[in-house]
Amino acid sequence: MRPAAVASALLLGLAALALAGPFEDLVARFEREKGKPYADRIKTVQAIADLGTEQAVAFLAKVIADDKDRTLQLNTIHSLARIPLRSAFDTLIAQWRDGPEDNRGTVFHALCWNREEELPRDIVEEVLGGKDQSSRSNLIRYLGRRGDPRFLKEAERFLAEFPNGASSLVSVLVQILKPESARLLVRVYDDGRNYDRERVPEAFAAAGEAVLAVLFEVIEKDAADMAGTAAVIAGRAKLAMAEPAVLDRLAKANPKLRVVLIETLGAIGAKSGAAKDALLAALGEKDEAVVAAAIRALRGVPVKAAIPRLIDLLDKGSRDIRVEAQVTLERMTGQQFGERIDLWRKWWKHYGGGFRPEDVKPPDPDALDQAQVNLAIDKGAEALKRIRGEKEPWVYASHRTGTTALVILALHAAGTDLKDRSMRAGLTYVLKAPVPDRTYETALVAMALEAIDRKKFKRRILECGRRLVETQLESGMWGYPTGNGDHSNTQYAVLGLRAAARSGMKVPQRVWRSVLLSFYRTRCKDGGWPYVPSPTAASSSSMTAAGVTCLMCEAGNPATAERTVIVHAAAEATT
Repeated sequence: MRPAAVASALLLGLAALALAGPFEDLVARFEREKGKPYADRIKTVQAIADLGTEQAVAFLAKVIADDKDRTLQLNTIHSLARIPLRSAFDTLIAQWRDGPEDNRGTVFHALCWNREEELPRDIVEEVLGGKDQSSRSNLIRYLGRRGDPRFLKEAERFLAEFPNGASSLVSVLVQILKPESARLLVRVYDDGRNYDRERVPEAFAAAGEAVLAVLFEVIEKDAADMAGTAAVIAGRAKLAMAEPAVLDRLAKANPKLRVVLIETLGAIGAKSGAAKDALLAALGEKDEAVVAAAIRALRGVPVKAAIPRLIDLLDKGSRDIRVEAQVTLERMTGQQFGERIDLWRKWWKHYGGGFRPEDVKPPDPDALDQAQVNLAIDKGAEALKRIRGEKEPWVYASHRTGTTALVILALHAAGTDLKDRSMRAGLTYVLKAPVPDRTYETALVAMALEAIDRKKFKRRILECGRRLVETQLESGMWGYPTGNGDHSNTQYAVLGLRAAARSGMKVPQRVWRSVLLSFYRTRCKDGGWPYVPSPTAASSSSMTAAGVTCLMCEAGNPATAERTVIVHAAAEATT
């Protein structure tokens, strides 16, 4: 045997001996934890998976086959999928073929998201011919990532059968944006549940002429909803080249689409004289929504002829129109006369002749005027009160307690009195319901009750805090609580624990330390964070905001030194 081969064999043998001890210790710990909360056992399972050995694969396979705790089974499947050994992949395939029917969806999700191996053809064909939405969605992502020619055809068929599954396709489409897939990307953009939605305008902003030609064609010729969606994408991507297509469609659009197209002109800057004339003409239309859109679009667009028309609108229309006109006047002119129509008229009379809007350095166009903020808050609170049923709390996807907690938190922030009928009903429901099992809901209950009265509701807040401590994963993150964890659930858990800490709970330092270190480990190269950590995941603004929130959370003064180091490192990477 060659010396290099002898050295390799010795190293492998020493590594196996080194891992034998930790494996035996973890197995013994797992046995001791039987009968304890599943969160403890999940942490041990993940620690065994992190060893990455054949022993670990065999043990986890036995857990999946023998343990009666379904939550533990599902988490073990995800943990097994992260072991980079062929035997782990083969074990998952065997679970798909011969394991419990109820576990197949989780197994397939783990195969598609955590493995690089090619799936067996018979499994691919079975899933494509099936009606399980989750598995079909996971398989389509798999096809897209591998450049499979069936991707677009299967994506179209998937949307036809599952219209509510659009959000699952965006992350793949933005990575393989081509003329033949551009229309499909526009089609799936509008799903508000989509975590990757913000990446769509970025993808089009960097796209070539052939892709943009498809986007502009959608604006000019497609059905109103598709055209409006494409216009929104063009506006958010700041595609000035879209202006001719927008103006062409504007001339023949219905009021609903006109609103979108006018706002798009404002977003891309209304560069041409024809675009500015279109905005001025819209100020005189009868449809109030169109007028409001034109007022908003004029912010940052130097059109002197708009100023006297905006001043007139301060005395006309609804509160919405008056507020919109006031904000636009202030941004366009740099003057701060508020609602004083007399001062606006006087100023225009004396200075309007020589006034040049383009010479004014306006305030930040992204800043919100307080009048706008107050109006939006009032309208939002009233809308929330209207949608509550007489006998049911607020509910989204069967999550009654968490949704109701979120609503009463919003109503409280909006200044709603606790004696208000809707607030009383929501608060009563949250206090009577059991502490939720899911991370989002548990955290929201703690956050809402702490914001309203941390002393009065201390007992329930601390119950939520203890539940969050119990369900933290070995990685330092939180899941649903199943799975390997994500930054969205983790953000809510941290905010819920902060509410508990403010209410008197002593959150263990190990919890805070684990959170901080998990965010350090899962950063992307650009300094941000993705929804689910993985070597190929791209950061998003929403999840980066979640990361910064968690790092800067001061509840219980968690691990100050570590937090400072990580925040500085993230700032340097982002810069």
